[in-house]
Amino acid sequence: MSDFVASVQYNDFKGTVAADRSDTESMADYLVGAGLATKDERVIGYRISFNGNHGREYEPGVLVYLQKGSFDDPEKVVRAIDIEMSGPKFFSFFKRFALVLMQDGLDLSDVAVDGPHYD
Repeated sequence: MSDFVASVQYNDFKGTVAADRSDTESMADYLVGAGLATKDERVIGYRISFNGNHGREYEPGVLVYLQKGSFDDPEKVVRAIDIEMSGPKFFSFFKRFALVLMQDGLDLSDVAVDGPHYD
């Protein structure tokens, strides 16, 4: 399993995710302020994990991937940190967030959706 590809035990559902950073809240600034990152590190990714919470309130596992170096010349080592953060706090760092999961292996190329659409 790649650190940068989502995978769970059975992969019954697979999908995509897209997000726009918040214009006012910065994960990098939050991490620097909490002493978890340095100013020369930039956030390059996230891994969010949930494991069988059975409907109870639950804080997800949040890994943040940090990298030093410039965008054009990044270092080859990525540092992962595990942070404790509630779902609402995590989502405050995004102004839009979309997640789509579909049963793995379905061919939906010629399917039309009848119902609500979220753009």
